[in-house]
Amino acid sequence: MWNLFSLLKMLPFLFLCTIAAVRAQFEVPDASVEVLRPRGFKVSIPDVPGIKLFAFHGKINEEFDGREAGTFARDILKPKNGSWTFVDKITKLKPGDILYFWTYVDFDDGERVLGYPKDDQMFVVKGQDINKTPVRDPIKPTETGNLFFDDFSSNSLNPARWIVEQKFAGEPDYEFVMYVNRPETIQIKNNKLKINPVLTQRVFGEGFLTSFSGYDFGENCTADASDTLGCRRSYNGGFLLPPVVSAQISTKNKFSFKYGKVEIRAKLPAGDWIYPEIYLNPLHSVYGHSNYESGQIRIAFSPGNSDQNKLLQGGVVLGQSNAARDYGIKKVEAFENWSDDFHKFVVNWQPNEITLSVDDRMYGRITPPSNGFAELANNLRINNADKWGTGSKIAPFDQEMYLVLGVGVGGFNFKDSHDKPWRNGKRNMLTQFNNAQDEWLPSWSEKSALQVDYIKVTKN
Repeated sequence: MWNLFSLLKMLPFLFLCTIAAVRAQFEVPDASVEVLRPRGFKVSIPDVPGIKLFAFHGKINEEFDGREAGTFARDILKPKNGSWTFVDKITKLKPGDILYFWTYVDFDDGERVLGYPKDDQMFVVKGQDINKTPVRDPIKPTETGNLFFDDFSSNSLNPARWIVEQKFAGEPDYEFVMYVNRPETIQIKNNKLKINPVLTQRVFGEGFLTSFSGYDFGENCTADASDTLGCRRSYNGGFLLPPVVSAQISTKNKFSFKYGKVEIRAKLPAGDWIYPEIYLNPLHSVYGHSNYESGQIRIAFSPGNSDQNKLLQGGVVLGQSNAARDYGIKKVEAFENWSDDFHKFVVNWQPNEITLSVDDRMYGRITPPSNGFAELANNLRINNADKWGTGSKIAPFDQEMYLVLGVGVGGFNFKDSHDKPWRNGKRNMLTQFNNAQDEWLPSWSEKSALQVDYIKVTKN
């Protein structure tokens, strides 16, 4: 017979057994996977009382080797609409793709919070998964409440907002183009801006690259007064005229701002050695004129080469050296080329940081060191960084900037490599590039244009 004293002695043990049984009974709920269109997917579990955190880790078409982080790894800190949901808006899934994943939940059983993983899960994409999700046309923002807005709904560029650059490209990127205002390189069609690189000789005729008379933009030239080669050039001792004509537009002296959010929906160009120019440039060269002494903010950058076009880059350029070009650049890689579809690119420029997002997913944050970017002078080989010390902590990015949209080809934006047909800084680099035309021109197509749906700037 149990007496009262014996029962009281057993109570703590019985209580612990009960708690252990409760813990053992909890299982991470099964996840549901939904394929989104035109790209992306989401994985969710129901919001069971007690769940404090949901983590998702996934790979596409590659099994896990143990409990790795995976290609996708994110902690979801709160539920929404009755579910804990991971959302990816970049990856384009197709029938036959397999999503391998594991999930993890922090669960509060009333006594303490414990972690519970659920391993070895998978989802096979089927045709009906792709087809059942309707395609929705993106809703364009309106002009109301914006500092700047253009959705290219008219048949021509608004001269109150934009200038079309007409100049030879030069420092600091030395791209292999001349920017011209011609229908071959720039047009607005179906409410979209289209900028297209074209071989120079297709526009100006055979023999143009070695013309001793050269080309003079005259009074239409938009190059800075300090750029002596920006308005007129001719063939000189093997120094070719640019083999490519392209277009570039800007809001210089039309619209500039200091701090705010830039949002642009665009389709990036494809083709070897082609790249988009979606920048914020300094209106006044307060900290110096050449070699990015006054900085540049890159909203979206991705080389058009097939082996590089899955990598998106954005951030700040602090100087001409490779280290100064790379330090403030953030990257995100996709499974599809960035030139395959339109995406929404966002830069949020604030007095203490600059953040980067694509399709509502933040992928980069740049903050200056404790003493400002000036303290990076030695490591990044920046000669004029002492001037930044006269500004704020985020200098040189504490001055008004303006928008730039264009397409560049070649030049210093590509580091020297064994497969690059020119060497940066060589006098004959234009000739080297042009002589390799049979290698890169076949990759150019109608997809080599930068297409812009809209661009807007708001003040946070």
